[in-house]
Amino acid sequence: MALSGSLSDVFFGDLIQLYCQPRSRARLTARHGKDQVVIYFNDGELVHAESRQSEGVEAVYELACWDNGDFLVEQGIPSPKVTIDAPWSSILMEAVRLRDESAIDSPSPFTSAPSILQSLHEMLIESSFEGLVAINRNGVVLAAELPGSLEASRVGAIATSILNLSDRSVGQLARGKFQQTLIQGATGDLIITFAGSNAILVALADHSINLGMAFLEARHCAQKLAELIDEL
Repeated sequence: MALSGSLSDVFFGDLIQLYCQPRSRARLTARHGKDQVVIYFNDGELVHAESRQSEGVEAVYELACWDNGDFLVEQGIPSPKVTIDAPWSSILMEAVRLRDESAIDSPSPFTSAPSILQSLHEMLIESSFEGLVAINRNGVVLAAELPGSLEASRVGAIATSILNLSDRSVGQLARGKFQQTLIQGATGDLIITFAGSNAILVALADHSINLGMAFLEARHCAQKLAELIDEL
C-alpha cells in the first residue's frame, strides 16, 4: 500500500517515525522541482538515502530543509545498499537542528521578527509556565524561552510530531476539531496547541500547577501568538 502527499502538509519527521517505529520496510521518494531524495527503511531504521548531490545521512539532511514538495512511500521495497548505520532518532534530531539553522540563514517574516521572542518572553513572565516555545507547522522554532539545558530544536521536533499525531487521532476517532494535547510526567506537564493556522505553541508546566489554570493560560498565549503572527 502506497502513501502520497505534500511535504507542506506533513512534517518530514512524522514520515520518518511512521515507518521506523513499526519496523517497516519501505521506500520514501520525495521530489521538489528537479531535486529528488530517496530514503529506504528496514527493520525500524533508516538504512540508505540518496539524492542528486549526496547519499547517506547527508541526503536525509537535504530533505529536512525542504519546505515543500511531493512524496510517495511504497511498502516492501528493499534497499539496494546500506549507507546509514546511525539510529534514526539521532538522525532526526540532527536533521531538525540543521533545518532550524537553514531557517535562520534564510529567515522567513516569522523567524526574523524579534517581536515574537519579545512577546513570548512577556507571556512567560505573566503566566505560570516554566517555558514556552513557538514553532511553525513544520517544526522550525520561531522563538523559545526554556529552562535549564533543554534544546529548542528538540522540543520543536518532538512537539510537532506529537501534535500532528494527536490531530489525526482526534479526526479518526470522530472527536471533533482538535484543541490541545496534554502530557503529564512525574515532575512536569506539557501542553501543545495550535496558535492559529501557521504556528504551534508548546508550554512546559510544573507538576504542581492547576490544570484548569494551565489550559486557560495556554489558550490565552496561543491566541496572542496567532494574532502577532497574523500581523507580520
